Amino acid sequence: MATTVSAGAKEASKYRWVILALMVGCFLFTFITRFAWPPLIPVVVPALGMKMTQAGAFMSAFYFGYIITQIPAGVLADRFGVRIILAMSLIIEGISTFAMGYMTTFDTGFWLRVITGLGAGAVYAACSRALMEWFPARERGTAFGIMLAAPSGGIVLSNYIVPALNKSFGWQGAFQAIGLATAVVGVLIFILVRTSDEIKSTGSIFGGFKVVFGSKDLILTALAGFCLMWVELGTATWANAYVKKLGFSVEAAGLVMIFYGIGGALAPLVSGYISDKIGQRKNILIVSYALIIPLTVAFGYQTSMTMLSILGFAFGFCSYLANPHLTVMISEFAGREWAATANGTANFIFQLASMIGPVVLGWSIDFTGNFASVWWIMAAGPLVGILLLLPVRPENKRL
Repeated sequence: MATTVSAGAKEASKYRWVILALMVGCFLFTFITRFAWPPLIPVVVPALGMKMTQAGAFMSAFYFGYIITQIPAGVLADRFGVRIILAMSLIIEGISTFAMGYMTTFDTGFWLRVITGLGAGAVYAACSRALMEWFPARERGTAFGIMLAAPSGGIVLSNYIVPALNKSFGWQGAFQAIGLATAVVGVLIFILVRTSDEIKSTGSIFGGFKVVFGSKDLILTALAGFCLMWVELGTATWANAYVKKLGFSVEAAGLVMIFYGIGGALAPLVSGYISDKIGQRKNILIVSYALIIPLTVAFGYQTSMTMLSILGFAFGFCSYLANPHLTVMISEFAGREWAATANGTANFIFQLASMIGPVVLGWSIDFTGNFASVWWIMAAGPLVGILLLLPVRPENKRL
């Protein structure tokens, strides 16, 4: 049974850092299962006789399942706590990813990816709720920055581990190993997370929606997050295949994405800490978006490993500067009581880009026969995001 701890005691408790480490673990393995597929596209597509549009559809399938559970998971986390929800999420992801090693057709893989997404859909909202409970406002930028370094860490590890597993055990063994590890982490989450499972509010289970949809600032910030996810997920899905098409190996393509992921892992740590010291979360977001636009296009014009790696690092760093501030702003616009509902709803909006983008970009590759249009289509996202962020008023928050 989970331990019940008051909010004040939680803020003072050293166990908040254990909770943070566990949330990082949840996020990390969710992103490893998510991004195990892109490094294997050049291997599995010819093996199963798939098209690039179908390869992109595997990522869209994940996000189809992922967005379905975002809002229900957020509501349930606000109502009942996060421990069981997170444990079940990781175990479902692990089992379905393990099963990917046995697929022989596109249809089988597609539905397994949908199930993986259904499992992963609870993680963002529940983890955000846990950090809002355990960390005071003065530490939230740092805490969310550390947690949101995990997505880039997942990209780094996926592009380091997956090619190595593929080389040693084949693509089937790569899926099986990742799935088993993810399920084990789910069991550990169930044992170690101490965030309370008590009922969190006594009002209507849908009470948070009035707060969420009543905040223009929250909705505009969520729509700006859609624009950021458009470029982040597009890069994570197609950069490997682009580098491979230039004539480099799967391992070399993975190395480029490791540089991208390292930049992305460092950025939220830096920007989260700085924003705790100086504030200005909205302005950091806008600067990040402005930097992403030229870097997206410039990356797509590189043909040497040296420049791909250098620009990949800069691209990842600038892209992921924004992540902790989106989550903290959305959490604080909703307040502690409705943080999971708000983040579940916001991430539903974010991930519409993840579901639509890979197929649109894959279609553009099939239609043109090259990757030239991909980078321009992706760069449009942060430009629209800046326009959405301009009227947002960060002072309209509920702590």
